[in-house]
Amino acid sequence: MKAKTKPKKVEQKEIGRIALSDDQDLVASIVDDEKLDLRVFMSTEKYQGPTRRGVRFYLFDDNWEEFKKLVEKVDKAFDEL
Repeated sequence: MKAKTKPKKVEQKEIGRIALSDDQDLVASIVDDEKLDLRVFMSTEKYQGPTRRGVRFYLFDDNWEEFKKLVEKVDKAFDEL
C-alpha cells in the first residue's frame, strides 16, 4: 500500500491589485516563485476570494517577455482610441 503524500502547499504572494468595481479587484500574484497569476477576486456578503476569471502562466518559459510585449501593444492601441 502506498503512503499518502501531503499535497504541496502553494506559496502565493500578492504584488498588487486594481479595483474593478465595489466588489471586484484584479489581483496580481507570484505563485511558487515561478508563475504569474492575474485573477479577479470578489468580496460580497456570500463569497470572498478568487474567481475562475483569470490567467496563470510560467515566468521562465519566455512567456514574461511575450506578455510585456502584449501589454505594450494594448497600451498603444488604447492611446490610439
